[in-house]
Amino acid sequence: MNRPARLGFAAVLAVTALAGCSVGPANPQAGAAPDRSPFVLPSPEAVRPRAPLTGLEVDAAAVSKTAILVPIEIGTGAAAPVGLDRADIVELEFAEGKLLRAAAVYQSQPADKVGPVAAVRPADIKLLNQLRPYVAHNATPKGFLDLLTSTKLAAVTPQRKLPGFTTAGGRSYVSTAALQAAPPASQLQPAPLFQYAAPGEPLAATGVTPATTITVQAAGHAALTWKFDETSKRWQATVGGVPVAAANLVMLTMPYTRKVVKALKREVALADPIGEGKAQIFSVGQGVEAHWYKTGFYSALNILGPAQYLVRLAPGPTWVLLVPPTAKVTVS
Repeated sequence: MNRPARLGFAAVLAVTALAGCSVGPANPQAGAAPDRSPFVLPSPEAVRPRAPLTGLEVDAAAVSKTAILVPIEIGTGAAAPVGLDRADIVELEFAEGKLLRAAAVYQSQPADKVGPVAAVRPADIKLLNQLRPYVAHNATPKGFLDLLTSTKLAAVTPQRKLPGFTTAGGRSYVSTAALQAAPPASQLQPAPLFQYAAPGEPLAATGVTPATTITVQAAGHAALTWKFDETSKRWQATVGGVPVAAANLVMLTMPYTRKVVKALKREVALADPIGEGKAQIFSVGQGVEAHWYKTGFYSALNILGPAQYLVRLAPGPTWVLLVPPTAKVTVS
């Protein structure tokens, strides 16, 4: 059989085979209607907004809430701090003598009682003014108050007798929920202080090392030790006799100056967070050496890791320790 004949014969066989085959169910039900159900794509998961000061997912209404800054004195006869466990960001200053000073910022979740409310200090204003906080303070000396006034940040004191302030044992406390419920009309949405990592993203592109225990020893102060808890993914410590926890520890080494403040009747130690210096960042059981920059009063805080790579924190609350140059930080 020549080639054209063979091709024609094959075509006839193919047609015959197709005619004898059925495409579809082997045993279709007689009279069954064809399935014409529309094809529906699965619904995508709703994308939730993230809180500007923690990077955690929150309800949409929480994103625009006012940030409340509350300075708190810790030690030297002060009452035990209350409400630090509800803060998004806590700045910790190693002040004069054995005194520690916290500037706690509340935005994503309310706290019914925070305090004792103390005087605001220059480091609080210089470092945290980019958060545009509503400042609750008490008995701030005039020189420090003048600096706060120059920023045009809204501020309130217990003496204003606004809802939210209470007194116990001669000390003032404030409800950040009450202040958030009635913020000043001029209040702006807070701007982030840090960048946060997406799931699976490392703390830094290079230079990351394991870390489980960090101890900070500053002259005149008891050693402050943080331990990483693998279960909660939090750094845990005791500050002012109260247990606290953080997803991130940001340690910024910076100069301290000493100044006699007549209103306080003593010499005070003041951290200066404008400039640049060494930084050590700890998150999810890891650490990285970095460098911090804040070139001006209203400039943003920038932190760069090795080779100038960005450092991205784990979502969650962050403690920022203003570390004196003479302090010793031990990591293991």
